[in-house]
Amino acid sequence: MNSIKETAKRETTAASQKFVLMGNEETNPEKKEHYYKMALELEPKNASALNKMGLLFYQRGDLRESIRFFDAIIDSGKVRNLYPIYFNKSMALKALKEYEAALNYISKALTYNAGNPQAEELKRELQDIVDEKYRRQAEREKQAAYAGLKKENIYKSWNPPTISVLANMMYYKDWHAHKHRGDFEITDSQKQKVVAKLESKEFCCATCNYYTNGACRKRKRMQVEAKAICKAFQPGID
Repeated sequence: MNSIKETAKRETTAASQKFVLMGNEETNPEKKEHYYKMALELEPKNASALNKMGLLFYQRGDLRESIRFFDAIIDSGKVRNLYPIYFNKSMALKALKEYEAALNYISKALTYNAGNPQAEELKRELQDIVDEKYRRQAEREKQAAYAGLKKENIYKSWNPPTISVLANMMYYKDWHAHKHRGDFEITDSQKQKVVAKLESKEFCCATCNYYTNGACRKRKRMQVEAKAICKAFQPGID
């Protein structure tokens, strides 16, 4: 009985794959889709047919539908080398302008094919886009913080950056250029040191890089209380 089932399964797989090959030979996109659908009717988890369908929808600009086919391959667990699938999904996500997700998937693709020039080029392009996004976001956050300062004649508030941000500034050079990647691990000991500096008010306007003679020189020398603090705080250099 098992032998009969195995034979029938092999025959179904062979027939499904034949439809995939027929679709590959076609130049008409509609006929291609017809054959790939025939293949999937026989074998719903045929990775080749799913990938081809994903590429067809990508070429049509139906990016969400193309991703649905790529995800079906990933979720099937039947494919050992997911490089082409992750690469294709990254391309679709890039077209959707979901750059961080695209960067995530091209990075996954490279775990299967390290050093692939095409993938490395795509990763560099996506990394540049994501870096620029976070650079602009950081600049907007600073501007918002400074705008808040400008509303007061003398800034007196206690509104420090988060513990993680302060720890990154203390322990990692150029942290702001890399914070979105999540590469840095802040230890409990480091966090405790930051908390201690806040509680003792060692971290305050008076110890900020931008503080000079009772004023914040970053914002045209606005007057600030020495023991206040804002989101734009940067630890002074000893």
